[in-house]
Amino acid sequence: MLSSPLRRATVLCHRPAPTLAVVAALVLGLFLSGSLPAHAQEAAYALTSAESAQKLSTQALVCLRRGEDAITKESRLAAYREGLDLAERALAADDLNADAHFAVFANRGRILLLEGATVNPFNLLSANRELERTLELNPNHSDALAAKGGLYRQLPLLLGGSLSKAEQCLVRAIEIDPNAVGARIELAQTYRDMGEPERGIPLLHKAAEVAERVGKYRQLGEARVLLQEFEPSR
Repeated sequence: MLSSPLRRATVLCHRPAPTLAVVAALVLGLFLSGSLPAHAQEAAYALTSAESAQKLSTQALVCLRRGEDAITKESRLAAYREGLDLAERALAADDLNADAHFAVFANRGRILLLEGATVNPFNLLSANRELERTLELNPNHSDALAAKGGLYRQLPLLLGGSLSKAEQCLVRAIEIDPNAVGARIELAQTYRDMGEPERGIPLLHKAAEVAERVGKYRQLGEARVLLQEFEPSR
């Protein structure tokens, strides 16, 4: 004879597929009632931890974007610090969450830049470790690919910089996310640094178009400033 919680779980099989939140709630109920065997209890804990981590990492990325759009240094730092705290909590819940690793990298990196930290092998190693872990967990993480491309472009050769590797990462990021604004801007700058600025002009026009449509006004301004540099006669 099935226990009452298990009977409820059986009935669900004849209904439309539940959402992840409903599944998590059901499994958690079974877990708390003691109706699950030990291995199933571990799976239930992993499910709820993964869901919690995803919520926290999503909030951390919202903080990241809020910081990018903020006007004052203080408000930007506040957003990034909140984002870093949320991302670290997400990793504590589930170290396999790619978004959480990226959010740690991005929020921490922006804090270091705003606080005037100098580029050195130690903070580069830490940043690269988080990026590599993100891409190990999700090779198609467009934001991480864009960030990796940015690092390759901006770092000197002695610290691992490479314009060709930057191009590869940024092109792939745009293929994955057609609305990638930052990757287009970074790729245009990569072509400029390669001595081929004309290849960046259509990228900047598209970046400005998308940025205006989705309300990324900081990046819209950045794209327009670069267009003035790339198209001085217009």
